[in-house]
Amino acid sequence: MQSELNKGKKLWKGALYLSLAAVVIKILSAIYRVPFQNIVGDVGFYVYQQIYPIYGVAVALSTYGFPIIISRLISERKNERHTIIKSAFWSLLTFSFLGFILIYFTTPTLAKYMGDENLETPLRAVSFIFFIIPFLSVLRGFFQGQGEMLPTAVSQVSEQFSRVCAILFVTYIFIINGYGPYAAGTGAAIASIIGGVIGFFVLLFYYQKYKKTDPPLYNKRISMDIVKIIFIQGIMVCLSSLLLIIFQLIDSITVLRILLENGVALEVAKISKGVFDRGQPLVQMGTVITTSFSLIIVPLIAKVNLEGKQDLVKKYSGLAFRISFLIGAAASIGLAVIIDPTNVMLFKDNKDYVVLGTMGIAIFFTSVFLTTSAILHGLNKVYVTVVHVIVGLLVKLILNLWLIPVHGTLGAAMATVISCAICASLNFYVLRKINVLPAIQYPRAIKTIFSLVVMGLVTFIWKQSSFIIFSDLVYSRIGNAFIAISSVTIGVFILLVLMIINKLFSEDELEHIPKIRKLAAFMQSKNST
Repeated sequence: MQSELNKGKKLWKGALYLSLAAVVIKILSAIYRVPFQNIVGDVGFYVYQQIYPIYGVAVALSTYGFPIIISRLISERKNERHTIIKSAFWSLLTFSFLGFILIYFTTPTLAKYMGDENLETPLRAVSFIFFIIPFLSVLRGFFQGQGEMLPTAVSQVSEQFSRVCAILFVTYIFIINGYGPYAAGTGAAIASIIGGVIGFFVLLFYYQKYKKTDPPLYNKRISMDIVKIIFIQGIMVCLSSLLLIIFQLIDSITVLRILLENGVALEVAKISKGVFDRGQPLVQMGTVITTSFSLIIVPLIAKVNLEGKQDLVKKYSGLAFRISFLIGAAASIGLAVIIDPTNVMLFKDNKDYVVLGTMGIAIFFTSVFLTTSAILHGLNKVYVTVVHVIVGLLVKLILNLWLIPVHGTLGAAMATVISCAICASLNFYVLRKINVLPAIQYPRAIKTIFSLVVMGLVTFIWKQSSFIIFSDLVYSRIGNAFIAISSVTIGVFILLVLMIINKLFSEDELEHIPKIRKLAAFMQSKNST
């Protein structure tokens, strides 16, 4: 029993490593967009976001997609880990080369279909990102399968930090020398590849100590069985982690084109799309914790499921779901409350705040979807989530075609929220149907909703009061930054206090969340005095 508890703690500790790395990554991702937008302007931001989904696909494949299936294979077949590594590498190298060829040689058609033929060069530049997929995916999958999350966390932070620095430096050089926003987009694509290369070298450094004691890879055969799993199940797993990225790709292809077809001038449409794209980093930051937990849930649930410990499957699944529900809902409510100062803080002005606030609702549904997908993957029900993703993508495409002509970019935001809600609901329905998630405890559910409502109200009151008290700073970026950050701080504090007072998690569950456990112990000691 103690051994199982220690293993569980180690795995949750690994999730915390990945969560910390993801927090750093998302913060960097949000912060660099501020000077990036200042450098390239709204049109330059539009150019970057048009090509970003291709980069995002490569990152998701090498971070949340292929490494998950590789880690599961290694956790299930520890004695074959070197065969898995070799088979995965060569199959992914083939896949990546085909992906590069597909993007590189179809860029004229793709740019034309997007409605902006000037995107051809940036699109070609970003296609080279596919070559980093096999190197990052295999090593990250290896370490996660061994239960070692630190190498993955360090490589992710190193990759993002170097990428951000390179993007800002290259785009600044391009702009001050008069090359324009499209050249800056090309430079940003090249800089992103530099980040991926650095992330690989970090992983390679950690791998050296394992390589010294293990047989060389050239003595291992390539297993066609493993290759088949990588190409079929691996890609299926990737589809779940790629949900938001593919939604962005649909937006890249449809939003500008539909706006132009409905009489919006080209320059105006570019700016509208660029402002709409501000919502993407906000949603990504809001789902940071649940994205990290999805990395660890798969090998954890796969392990206890193989051992036939259905009680632990239900326990871990229920805890992960409730964490994602609480955090996702809190992030969506919080962003809706502080969207106006946040918009000014990050992007200089408050354009289309209703659109961005609507996009924020997607944080909740995406959080639930990512966690429930990870649970289903751990139970080897990959195809279930694939069907749900395909349904979501079709709904997103249809709603874009229907809503954008009527509501503009707000229609695209509404389409994203509805599609995410459908995908999350389908996952939840399946998990309840197969009796993996525990029955809803309505008293705790009511307390959870009460805690979220109180958090939202207190945060709103503080924000509105700040606008009055600090009226001189309302129109400044620094003032809005103070209001946004202080509101977040107060909201998080209120939620943590209410979570502990209302006992939203049991003492046993708190054992798996070290920082919260310490806070709970502190609160209990205060209450007893």
